[in-house]
Amino acid sequence: MNIAFYNGVSGLVTFQNEMDILSHNIANVNTNGYKAFRGMFKELLYDEMYVNPDDGGQAATEAAQAGQEYEEPFGSRHLNGHGVRLEQANLVFRQGNLVSTEQNLDLALVGDGFFAVERRDGTVQYTRNGAFDIGLEGEKNGYLVTFDGSFVLDAKGARIKLDREPNGMFNTKNLPDKVGVYVFPNPYGVESVGENNYRETELSGIPEAPDKDKPYRIVSGALERSSTDLAEEMTNVIVTQKAFSFSAKMVQTADELEQTVNSLR
Repeated sequence: MNIAFYNGVSGLVTFQNEMDILSHNIANVNTNGYKAFRGMFKELLYDEMYVNPDDGGQAATEAAQAGQEYEEPFGSRHLNGHGVRLEQANLVFRQGNLVSTEQNLDLALVGDGFFAVERRDGTVQYTRNGAFDIGLEGEKNGYLVTFDGSFVLDAKGARIKLDREPNGMFNTKNLPDKVGVYVFPNPYGVESVGENNYRETELSGIPEAPDKDKPYRIVSGALERSSTDLAEEMTNVIVTQKAFSFSAKMVQTADELEQTVNSLR
């Protein structure tokens, strides 16, 4: 099987994976606090080919077999690539637009940082989605929770308990002062775990809740929209579709050439 066939196949696989990433971004264009992903590509191995226009590379081959140096003519060295692959999908921490909701339970982060949430299994994850709610534990105790019931944590890693007022309603004032915001040394190293949540890794470092010089501010009564730029994503979709089409054409051409060669035997 010739190299062109494998190059085309690597392109098909790579650009299909890129299309999956773009589709995921577009599907979350209305998800609060969502951060888009961007695919990073890497070239596969290269081979050096020596081609003398006069002898088809015979002189270079004979010199190599004899252990001699070969002075190649101008333009006789070529790099033969072996395709491309999707190395990783990086998060794009671009600030999303804010939308006013006038709800005390809605908080928007401007700048760096994440809200910390305690999942039902006890693990701590991080999110930019500040659409919070009140979760009841028993008949009297109320806690600040996410849409799926995870507990929102303060700067010390404790659950945020909401006090009842005389009228029976929970006090939701001054929530920005109660909610903890955690900053990673390298936010691009966090791992996405689904549900618009992330967790720390060795690459991201251990998050901390800074007491001063805070690189963020919390806006009450607002939510951060998705950082997905729909126009940019649709442009990337068109480019990726074209690249996928070219790779498919390469596979088809390589297959046709192989059939032609086989028919000459």
